[in-house]
Amino acid sequence: MTIRFYPSRLPGEPLETHEHGVTSIRSWLVANVEGYEDRDVPPLTVEVEGLLIPPGEWATCVIRPDSDVRLYPVPFGLEAATIAWIGIGISVAAAAYSLVLMSTIDTGGYTSSTGRSLDLNPARANTAKLGDAIREVFGRVRIYPDYVVQPVTRFDAADPTKIRVQMLLCLGVGELIYTNGDIRVGSTPASTLPGFNITYFPPGADVSGDERSENWVNSTEVGGTSSGTGLDMAQTSPDADDIIADSMTVSGSSVTFTGLDTDDDDDNDENDNALPPSWVAGAVVELKAPANYQITTAAGYSVIASPLLTEIAPVVGMPVTLGFNSVDYDLFIASYTPGQAAVPGTGGSAAKVQASAAPTTYDFSTSSSTFTITWQGVTYPVSLVANYVSMSGLLAAITEGLTGSGLVAQDNGGTVLITEAASPFAGGAITSSALPAAAFGDAPVYTSGTASTGGSPAVTANVTLAYNSATGTVFSGMPEGVQRLSLAHRGNEYRIVSTDGTTATVARLVNGTVDESWPGFTARTMIDYEATGLNDTLSWLGPFLVCPENEVVDAFEVNFSFPNGICGFDSKGKKRLRHVEWEIQYRVYGSGSGWVSHQGEYALKNVNGLGFTERITLSSPGLVEVRCRRRNEQGSNNARDSMYWQALRGRLLTRPSSYPGVSLMAVTVETGGKLAAQSDKRVNVVATRAYETGTARTISGALLHVANSLGLEMDVDTINALESAYWTPRGENFDFATGDSISALEMLQKIANAGKSRFLLSDGLATVNREGIKPWTGVITPHEMVEELQSGFTVPSDDDFDGVDVTYINGTTWAEETVKCRTSDNPTPVKIENYKLDGVLNQDHAYQIGMRRLMKYLQQRVTFQTTTELDALCYNLGDRIVLTDDIPGNNTISCLVEAMTTAGGVTTFTVTEPLDWSFENPRALIRYQDGSASGLMVASRVGDFQLSVPHLSEFDDPMKVDLSSATIEPIRLVFCGSTRHVYDAIVEEIAPQSDGTCQVTAKEYLESFYQYDDATYPGDVA
Repeated sequence: MTIRFYPSRLPGEPLETHEHGVTSIRSWLVANVEGYEDRDVPPLTVEVEGLLIPPGEWATCVIRPDSDVRLYPVPFGLEAATIAWIGIGISVAAAAYSLVLMSTIDTGGYTSSTGRSLDLNPARANTAKLGDAIREVFGRVRIYPDYVVQPVTRFDAADPTKIRVQMLLCLGVGELIYTNGDIRVGSTPASTLPGFNITYFPPGADVSGDERSENWVNSTEVGGTSSGTGLDMAQTSPDADDIIADSMTVSGSSVTFTGLDTDDDDDNDENDNALPPSWVAGAVVELKAPANYQITTAAGYSVIASPLLTEIAPVVGMPVTLGFNSVDYDLFIASYTPGQAAVPGTGGSAAKVQASAAPTTYDFSTSSSTFTITWQGVTYPVSLVANYVSMSGLLAAITEGLTGSGLVAQDNGGTVLITEAASPFAGGAITSSALPAAAFGDAPVYTSGTASTGGSPAVTANVTLAYNSATGTVFSGMPEGVQRLSLAHRGNEYRIVSTDGTTATVARLVNGTVDESWPGFTARTMIDYEATGLNDTLSWLGPFLVCPENEVVDAFEVNFSFPNGICGFDSKGKKRLRHVEWEIQYRVYGSGSGWVSHQGEYALKNVNGLGFTERITLSSPGLVEVRCRRRNEQGSNNARDSMYWQALRGRLLTRPSSYPGVSLMAVTVETGGKLAAQSDKRVNVVATRAYETGTARTISGALLHVANSLGLEMDVDTINALESAYWTPRGENFDFATGDSISALEMLQKIANAGKSRFLLSDGLATVNREGIKPWTGVITPHEMVEELQSGFTVPSDDDFDGVDVTYINGTTWAEETVKCRTSDNPTPVKIENYKLDGVLNQDHAYQIGMRRLMKYLQQRVTFQTTTELDALCYNLGDRIVLTDDIPGNNTISCLVEAMTTAGGVTTFTVTEPLDWSFENPRALIRYQDGSASGLMVASRVGDFQLSVPHLSEFDDPMKVDLSSATIEPIRLVFCGSTRHVYDAIVEEIAPQSDGTCQVTAKEYLESFYQYDDATYPGDVA
């Protein structure tokens, strides 16, 4: 297989393909994308064998020649650095990036959105695969925890613009220590996030009391992607059927339309003068019947008065909808004063205007008329604009225009009479503008009245209103005088009881239920009505199972999201309350039982992204299927109310109460502006492993932890000695986490490597051997060799590494960084080794280890090989040893010690070979009987076969020197000159052979290999 780069996820051929060998994703990108850099959110995604690989795993994900690797661009807004990153990459891929991504580049912060979007995925964690090893932590590392149960995302009931995700996460094996300051969501400190909550559970702790440990299973059929808004509910919403008519007449429970038409641009078809098809018995309709109300101000309230108030049967606390100037206000009745009849006065007469003839028409829809009546110094406009059908309709229209005046229109023998309603009479004359002859005749008669004495005028029914509740914020500010408005129970909803031609009999609905106490409408006709029905097709989304078929749940939850908010707009573009109605139905799967319905409504005027979570608890556990629909029209009157079914999940009955052996963390994260929209939002924790034996973060603690878990016998004394002598004083730690299934040997080698050491087995114990400047451990002379010493020299070539790039994790930024190891005489090497260093978080330590490697590449040219009997087993890998030969001309003689005497602080050795005292500045080296060696000593001539050296305390150690037993091999002595003597080497391999011998391979030792062991990283010297 090959690496394929696709321009998008749409079906089609790749833009380019690349053959590759065994490598990591990151290594391939570094080699093939010029200027590649690690990013939290890179502009591409990588899939291997169909699985998405997170960017944090690109460096460790190994791909092979037969791997199926696919690269896709990510279409999101880019800054200049990202554009440069993609612009100089793989040839065709870079062009594809430009085509796909440049169209979404930020244009200086401008956006046409009028609301804030709601991130439906504020935080996340890793999803572990079934059978994966649980993370093992050593030292202090940044952990991206894994889900223990599926995460649950809920909208805040108090503030639907907030969304919370609840997670139960596994940090890793064993006990881990951290503080709240060590926790982040992406790169955002958790301590700065409002609504962030965390509970730590050590291994084996009881988690059953935390709701975040509940085992909810998310349906994959609803909101199937991590960032998707879900299933569009628009396809289930009914369509609105608006009434198109010249006028609407209401009276009691009857609603009649005059001049009905359909919205088909044909005024003569058979559908004219008929109610819409959706206006049938049982249908729910919305009716707004405006009227004139007298507005005054008292105690800060706008007082709304009209005899028509009786039609809503007002009571204090009743929720109402007031429509005024094309804006709907959802309010509550704060006070109600019922109307009172007048107390008649004594004497007096009513002022009046008497029509001179009966009306010639009641239909003013084609020839409207407006006139004014002036009474007691106040002018009242009266408009006749509709077909009032009868005398009663005409009188009602005139009386409505006189609201607040105390005058009414009456039928006087088939003619219109405008007069004072009742005694006591005010007295005075009624004046007017020209009255329409069609209603009043050509010569109406004006009669002045006389005032009554005593009595009291009638009190008109009136209400005051408030926001949120009857005792809420005062509703005020309406203009005083006569205003036209509609006032009805909240929602203006009515159910059709029956229809007859153009008349519908309706009943008022309160919270979806018929209100039997409703008195009906007061008779009147209007043209500024609103009448809307719903053409409900009963379409549903679903049903979907809330859990797998082999499980049952005791509760389920549904998330509804509104990416653009819920908000209506009036004709002037101002916000108004918008209602969204929905229904959830569920039943036991396969039972054949009826659906159980759950209905609700949301009412807001918020243009920001928001949502709601609905939980339904079952009476008994079961496997249930769920379906949802919207019950009112979406998007009518330019409203923003796009609705999506974002999530469906069920709560399973079974869940563990504890998790032995692992540390858990229960997390709640709330979305908000502090989380960047395009950041990596994985929850992460910088935690430190608490070892059962050993100090946290130490190399010795890590070694002992692995050994104890495996039951290995460890060389504790040597390990502790190295810890106290080298690792702790030099600040060398092992900080690493792995979730991969790697061998114990590989892990032990990683730990030892972080301490510039090698892991090995010695005398039946697991131990480590630190490399560095140190005295030699032993000598292999020709007397131990069963084959001649062979040496090989590697000639420098262009294939040699002359630079090393060490990749490590920075312990401050927790980003993968590269240390460039160079020599001062070659700042721009030709061939560079890319070396990944695990467990080291310190830049200087990474540099020191990288320079060791570079010095060996540059200076370690000689390899030695020989074969001994069992003598080589005295040494370990990494030991510094001495190799000698006795080739004539090499100024070395290897011999056996036959006798040894000491006197006056001088020890004299008698050897088996004649000594050549012509060597310049003769020196002697002793190989003791335990395989160890002395230092190089100044030799003094005693005889041809004798020499003397200063006495050493080791000469008195019976484990090193014992000439009394013939069963122990004698001491070896190497006689040499000071300028050319022995070969310094590092043991690389000891390989036992089938014939009982051991083959030894060693490489030359130079102190210059370790000259940078205390160095500080100088930066990129290039």
